[in-house]
Amino acid sequence: MTAATVAKGILPEAGPLRALAAATLLSRIGNGLLMTVSVLYFTRIVGLSIAQVGLGLTVAGLFGLLSAVPLGHLADRRGPRGLFVVLSLMACGLSLIYLFVHTFWQFLLVSIVLTMIDRGAGAVRAALIAAVTTGAGRVAARAYLRAVTNIGIMAGAGVGAFALHFDTGTAYRLMFVLDAVLTSIAAFVVLAVPRVAPQPHDDGGPVWIALRDRGYLAVAALNAGMSIHFAVLDVAIPLWVVDHTEAPRWTVALLLIINTVVVSLFQVRSSRGIADPPTAARATRTAGLLLLASMVLMAGATWGNAAVAVGLLAAGAFVQVIGELLQSSGSFLLSFDLAPSHAQGQYQGVWNTSMSISTMVAPTVLALLPLGLGVPGWIILGVWFAVVGVLFVPIVRWAAGARQLVGSR
Repeated sequence: MTAATVAKGILPEAGPLRALAAATLLSRIGNGLLMTVSVLYFTRIVGLSIAQVGLGLTVAGLFGLLSAVPLGHLADRRGPRGLFVVLSLMACGLSLIYLFVHTFWQFLLVSIVLTMIDRGAGAVRAALIAAVTTGAGRVAARAYLRAVTNIGIMAGAGVGAFALHFDTGTAYRLMFVLDAVLTSIAAFVVLAVPRVAPQPHDDGGPVWIALRDRGYLAVAALNAGMSIHFAVLDVAIPLWVVDHTEAPRWTVALLLIINTVVVSLFQVRSSRGIADPPTAARATRTAGLLLLASMVLMAGATWGNAAVAVGLLAAGAFVQVIGELLQSSGSFLLSFDLAPSHAQGQYQGVWNTSMSISTMVAPTVLALLPLGLGVPGWIILGVWFAVVGVLFVPIVRWAAGARQLVGSR
């Protein structure tokens, strides 16, 4: 595979998405920097305990659930492009305030405000993508941007490794500054996207229509339940490999590499053929079955020698990432197509909030099931994914039918 072929599979066609892809790459490099160094900075340099950092981020995550829907609604009323730029620049400034944090309460306050802005910006960004794309192009757009996201985070983590090597306050602080610079540039790059006009609103109707849409809420809840699998490699696998298998420790890195490379190269390709809610639902159903198979393979690694364990874990990671590709592509389409065009920001806020809830509960689920129960826990988790995947088909059919009924009135 040549470099040109890889680039063709990652870069979007000329137009608004090219600017969004460039902005995504820059901002995600910054994210990768902070993901690599932030915990060590707050514990080794600022002097906070691991418990304080964990508590602060958890509380901030709870507050973050409150912002996506209101800011998404504001994007509908005022236009998503300008609001996204403003929120991105605000996030840059707040991230730099971390450099002046010396106590837990300061850390908590900055984390809460920054998380609320970040979660809201995610909904606004999704509304912007919806506004500059149509139909199946929206799925391809999200697929492109997810591939670019993985590449950016990998690159950022690589740069952040230099700060880890020097392990000094100056090196860590430089990463925060570099993140702010990259994110600021990314915000201004978004201005190359054409301005999106605000959506009209019926003053006589309800404001929070997304919160009243039972079909959309049901699909978002199913997607959140399925999305627990995203935390398997980060949370469950490291402890499972070290404590329950004969596989060497480097296997953890191998599985992460498999996931990252496959997503970067094939997320776009996996979105082809997912053109409407029924095909998205069927793709998600297949994803659930693949995730069941993956959990079985992960569980089986506890019974083999080192070579067998590595093989089963690698096979499990590969099957999981195929399911991840299908589920992600299906999720992209459903989040857009089941939402009315005049309220995409508000609906994307609901979708992003459901994903945030999934991210918050996933570590507990994984601690109780695979890490707590061992092999039976892996099987229960896999069956959960399969059942949720099967439920997607009838629930999406109901939600899509309700949307058509409302639209015909």
